[in-house]
Amino acid sequence: MKNILCIIVLIVLGSCINQPKEEKSDADAATYFRNKPLKSPIPYKSETIEFKNVEDSIMLRGTLTYPDTESQSYPAVVLMHGSGRNVRDYKVYGHKTFLTMTDYLSRNGIAVLRYDKRGCGESEGDFDEATYDDFASDGWSAAQYLKDRKDIDFNTIGIAGHSEGGSLVPMIAAEQELDFIILLGAPGLPYPLADSLYSSGMARARGYSEEQILRESQVNDSIITIALDMELGQVMEDSIYNLAFRNRKDLSWLKGLTGEALDDEIKYGYIEYYARPSFREFWEGPSPEDYLRQVRCPVLSIGGTLDLNVPGVASMAAIDKALKEAGNTEVTSELIPDLNHMLQPAKTGLPEEIDSIETTIASEVLILMKSFIQKQGMQ
Repeated sequence: MKNILCIIVLIVLGSCINQPKEEKSDADAATYFRNKPLKSPIPYKSETIEFKNVEDSIMLRGTLTYPDTESQSYPAVVLMHGSGRNVRDYKVYGHKTFLTMTDYLSRNGIAVLRYDKRGCGESEGDFDEATYDDFASDGWSAAQYLKDRKDIDFNTIGIAGHSEGGSLVPMIAAEQELDFIILLGAPGLPYPLADSLYSSGMARARGYSEEQILRESQVNDSIITIALDMELGQVMEDSIYNLAFRNRKDLSWLKGLTGEALDDEIKYGYIEYYARPSFREFWEGPSPEDYLRQVRCPVLSIGGTLDLNVPGVASMAAIDKALKEAGNTEVTSELIPDLNHMLQPAKTGLPEEIDSIETTIASEVLILMKSFIQKQGMQ
């Protein structure tokens, strides 16, 4: 099994490295910085829209952009966020990742729908009680909104998901008809294995010794056991807080934190995460591979070698393997060197490094997305 994964990794890396370099003008047009405004003029239309998730009778609100041309027929993509209380622009450390994607794609003839997650921003619903099925239903409702528009012909409709969104998109594509999907920094491994690699990778990048990494793994296993043994909705603050606080020196996420900063990290990084219904679904439900094997539409998968969250190299290999072994012949896998989980040029891949990175997303990623969607629109 390990040998097969290694071979696939080499193949994916080779396909990336052997790609011709994009023209400088293309790269310049696809380069966005955190504190730089969008270039004027804006050559596309923008609408504030809302659509209904019929299953849960909630209204979700967002923004639809599409080219300002005489044609009323465009390929379209729905953007689905990663984990957390995200709104339509998907703001992380000041970077507006989805606004950047939207601007570049709509300047290149592609319609984009981005929306506030349920229970966040202007969207209705309960974020804390939402499951993966709920979030997947929201994404499919967005695609249906595009299908139902009468004034515009969205001739090719797909969904792109980052991180957690990359878990949800195959769930949708396994059951619904989409013209394509795009996976960005998406999980591909069984979640317990991915979580173990994530924890050890982060600790190693923070300079922890192998002995310290083992101790952190043991503490994390204890926290997960507590969370899984409790009923949903049961108060777990004291038990998880006490365990994390008592072992704070062995948890790399808490390294150097004291006082209110330490309390907040335990609250949001541990207690809130493990208390959500989606955690149990994430941990005990089907693995990403189970859904990937059911996907039949064209797939573009993009990851970074410095993605520690998923982690990138192993997940990309697993995604590629699951899709192709299931008979999907339209799979494009691009593992890009030195990109972190947010698909930015990075040095360590650690989340805290993002605050010092000015590039919102690597130009290669935007160019790959644009070319892939345009290709689907011509078929």
